[in-house]
Amino acid sequence: MAPTRTALACALALAALPSFAQSEGNCILAGRLGDSGWAPRMQGVQLLDAGGAAINGASKQALAGVKQVRLTAPALLARCDGANELALGPDSPGPKSAVPAIGPGVVAVEAVNFPKLRRGGELVELKVSVPAERVTQLMR
Repeated sequence: MAPTRTALACALALAALPSFAQSEGNCILAGRLGDSGWAPRMQGVQLLDAGGAAINGASKQALAGVKQVRLTAPALLARCDGANELALGPDSPGPKSAVPAIGPGVVAVEAVNFPKLRRGGELVELKVSVPAERVTQLMR
């Protein structure tokens, strides 16, 4: 009886994932651009062009060619901010909770945005197409 309950619980948990995976605005951060380039670039995120070749440039023109991203570790999924200035967060981080993430592998990039930081520089935000089977939860 226990294996049946476990299978049912897993099926119910997975049923909730497609709604998140198909929602509008799933983004991950590739890093931060400053006056002198990457400052820093996120570890575990490799930017690729349409043919799968690595993009190593740190200019907006080079980053406009990003069509895929290779993740070697799970990356947190967030709401896309686009070119808007980032909102201020809470003063304290609050308790840890499960947050959506996308697992390792190659993912299609729909758009590259550059939300401005309040103290200079910009983030490199990748709007990604997230297959439901790749969505997972991380404690953060």
